[in-house]
Amino acid sequence: MSAKLPRTLPWVLVGLFLFTALAVYLRFIDGGPFGIDSWWYNTAEVSRGSGVYAVAVFMAQIGGGVGSVACTAVAVALLLVMRRPRDAAALATAMILGIAGSELTKHLVLRPRPWDQLYDSSGSSFPSGHTMGAAALAISLVLMVAGSESMSKSLSRGVWVIAVVWVITMAWSRTALHVHWLSDTLAGALLGVCAAIIARRIWFRQEQRENSAASITNVRPTA
Repeated sequence: MSAKLPRTLPWVLVGLFLFTALAVYLRFIDGGPFGIDSWWYNTAEVSRGSGVYAVAVFMAQIGGGVGSVACTAVAVALLLVMRRPRDAAALATAMILGIAGSELTKHLVLRPRPWDQLYDSSGSSFPSGHTMGAAALAISLVLMVAGSESMSKSLSRGVWVIAVVWVITMAWSRTALHVHWLSDTLAGALLGVCAAIIARRIWFRQEQRENSAASITNVRPTA
């Protein structure tokens, strides 16, 4: 377990505060698109039948309900085969927390989706559940690699790059298909990251305490 993880708690609290503040603004003040949403809406648009459209649709399918569950199940199964049950539990918990938070927020905020969707999608727009799921899964795996002493730094960096690309690609696909605003995807990614960190803390709490105690014990007073 990485000794750096406990230091992320203040950032998780900040992230959840920002997420909640944006949700409250959209629910009670203005649920329409922000200026950056409108700009990106026109910038990220794709044409039906194009290659990039096919990529966006693929991401929509793999990040949907069935696809997300399948990806999570495969990752959990592999971790169990590798005899890493707590890592598997943390990943599954992250997805559960993220989905619960995302669906609850959707029902409370009720933000309208963009009006000319290029891919069928129902429900309210805020936050992006696809992007949340991608972030929760990716960051859970990143934290697992970062907390493993057997993983090399080069492998850790590689996993970070893949995770970031995966989340960005998922967020892009949701906006390119006009089923979410950019702010929906950013909020979804933030929620997924927070869910992954919280889940990691839940399942590795005792190890965090042991690492903290060891750090204090190893401190030697200077003359």
